[in-house]
Amino acid sequence: MKRRDFVAAGTLSVVGLSGCLGDTEYRLTEIVADDSAGPLSVSGRLAVTDSTIEHPAELVLTLENTGDEPVRVRSYGVWPFGVLAVASSPTPDDETWKTTLFSQSYEATDRVEASRGGASMSMDGTPITKPLGVGETVSRRYELRGDDLSRAGTYYVAERFDGRASQFQTDNDWEMFTYRVRIEIEQKTRVPLQQR
Repeated sequence: MKRRDFVAAGTLSVVGLSGCLGDTEYRLTEIVADDSAGPLSVSGRLAVTDSTIEHPAELVLTLENTGDEPVRVRSYGVWPFGVLAVASSPTPDDETWKTTLFSQSYEATDRVEASRGGASMSMDGTPITKPLGVGETVSRRYELRGDDLSRAGTYYVAERFDGRASQFQTDNDWEMFTYRVRIEIEQKTRVPLQQR
């Protein structure tokens, strides 16, 4: 390889990286779950805290039946939480921007369709209903991609599709499954490139 070709290849590599180096990276610093409904309890933990160019942050949500009898849980898309997102408000409306939380369970079902990168998403409107026994738990892992976030701050887990919130049943009546999961997200400090 000639010196001129080598310098040109090196320059193109640095220019190619410059777009990646300009992307904002985030760190999930805290997850707090409270306000669970009835016999159901929701908890969360951070599995991968950094949302970087190479890898999304990951969180795990767990649903537990803390009641004295089995509960039926109904959700849409995937069971038991449904298709989730994060929003800057604990009670987002139609005007609130929602950032999709991705899950392997979306790919494992034919009820959710997401384009590569998540630019578009659709969901089957048929509910999924399954029992959750006394003391039984079920966990789902979700990914949060940093390039989908607009800023650091406080976010709340919310249903991605309005009108498709999960419900539970102990007797004959279905009740809304309400819970609140708060996530604190900060922007990562980046080491600047040194210029000579």
